[in-house]
Amino acid sequence: MERDDPIELMDLISEIALEEADGLFAANCCARLARHRNAMVRGNAVMGFGHLARRFGQLDGRRIHRLVDIALHDQSDYVRAQAESAAEDLTTFLSWEFDARD
Repeated sequence: MERDDPIELMDLISEIALEEADGLFAANCCARLARHRNAMVRGNAVMGFGHLARRFGQLDGRRIHRLVDIALHDQSDYVRAQAESAAEDLTTFLSWEFDARD
């Protein structure tokens, strides 16, 4: 993460979301990268929340919900698509609700 290389970060996010044993650490990494300047990194980080919901069955509701809400309105089509997928997973696995999306 220190090198801030978008290509490396996109791969790292998937590894963290799918493999990291510490759910809080993984969620914190995804939350940090959900604000990244690169749209692909942001999108993958938001997608990571869906994986974490499936794997751990819990997330910091207020913080993560807000990040997904923001991503649902991102200027990038990719980020919005990943946020839609994450919102579906968060609804399925954590019973979270999101406002209707256009």
